Amino acid sequence: MAATILIADDDADIRLALELLFSSAGYQTLSVSTPAQVLDVLVQQPALILLDMNFQQDTTSGKEGLSLLGKIKDSGIPVIMMTAWASIELAVTAMQQGAAFFVQKPWNNQLLLQVVHQQLTLKSLAAENQQLRQLTEPAANNWIAESPSMQELEQLVKMVAATDANILILGENGTGKSQLAQRIHLLSARNKGAFVSVNMAAIPENLFEAELFGHEKGAFTDARKQRLGRFALAHQGTLLLDEIGCLPLHLQPKLLRVLESGEFEALGSSHSQQSNARIISATNADLAQLVQMQQFRQDLLYRLNTLVLTLPPLRQRQADMPLLAAQLCQQLCQKYRKAPIRFTAAAMQALQQYSWPGNVRELSHILERAVLLSQSSTLDVPHLALPYSTRTNAAPSATSSLDLAAMEQQLIQQALAQSGQQLSQAADLLGISRHALARRLEKYQSSGQE
Repeated sequence: MAATILIADDDADIRLALELLFSSAGYQTLSVSTPAQVLDVLVQQPALILLDMNFQQDTTSGKEGLSLLGKIKDSGIPVIMMTAWASIELAVTAMQQGAAFFVQKPWNNQLLLQVVHQQLTLKSLAAENQQLRQLTEPAANNWIAESPSMQELEQLVKMVAATDANILILGENGTGKSQLAQRIHLLSARNKGAFVSVNMAAIPENLFEAELFGHEKGAFTDARKQRLGRFALAHQGTLLLDEIGCLPLHLQPKLLRVLESGEFEALGSSHSQQSNARIISATNADLAQLVQMQQFRQDLLYRLNTLVLTLPPLRQRQADMPLLAAQLCQQLCQKYRKAPIRFTAAAMQALQQYSWPGNVRELSHILERAVLLSQSSTLDVPHLALPYSTRTNAAPSATSSLDLAAMEQQLIQQALAQSGQQLSQAADLLGISRHALARRLEKYQSSGQE
């Protein structure tokens, strides 16, 4: 889409000349004649502004333009100042106050077009660099929250991170509950302490106390040396009890005692240790229902859910998808040493429309497969090979666990279907040559003709 340039000048002839110049160069234009109109059309987000410095007759000081520059410089839109009454002093003042460039009337058409192109390029690079910084900064500064549900959660996160209260994070599988817990830790006053995570569903029952509280040498048969437990490792930091809903009922009193008293003993020791870890728990289970079913202790739940955060599923975060997918794709390209890959508009639309029953974890899996198989600099719909329809109420198909050969064959079949069985177009979609596609069709005994 062509960039839009806002032309602000009280002289109708000047506006017309600039409109013709930029239209012939492929730009779109907006023209206004007063400072008030400039402010009104800023909501249309022009890519660049050409701003006259004097609007009233018989004025040459440039104060009107400089005053208006002060009101719009924070918009992030580059402003090129123009005047027939130029001086070095005025040019320096304009640049100091935020102008991107200074042009004297009458202007050189070629030079002005070069300046405009340069400023638009610099603006684009700045936006790309900003996005790159967002993708590469630590998690505490890299939390994607463009959707309304995530913005609401973000406000809560910033409030609760400043406290030491225990937090319960709820959310479906794969939504990123552990990442949210890490973000809370990094935003808290405990961020210089350790962040320790333990998967409660993965601890064998006979090792529960040893894992959480540690053990002395000789405490049991295989205890050949002393070992610190998770509570000790998380001292002055944060302890994440992941999958807390999977903790067996008969082990829950052992955890409750530590949360109530702040004390624990390592196995084989009679010495009590103090726990100063902040507790964050996470689960996809309905703990209140488990309490009613007498599978989870009510008093333990009260200790865990001082504050509750609910992480929305990915299907409710469509506005987050462009940045989230770009972030994951960049990480995968770096991991597999591949050149940067971008998404087509159709691919991004498919990602946003798909229901994502596996949430962010599934998105990461889909993109990893696509990056590995892609031989193109772009990812289109066939490369994604979504396991079933992109409609949010779609049911799973039997192809959700394909091996690599079957996945490649599925990609080829989807590309052929999308291209109307045209081999050249299908090859372009797949990012391979027509000859390479023909070889693969022969290999899989597929049919398709141009």
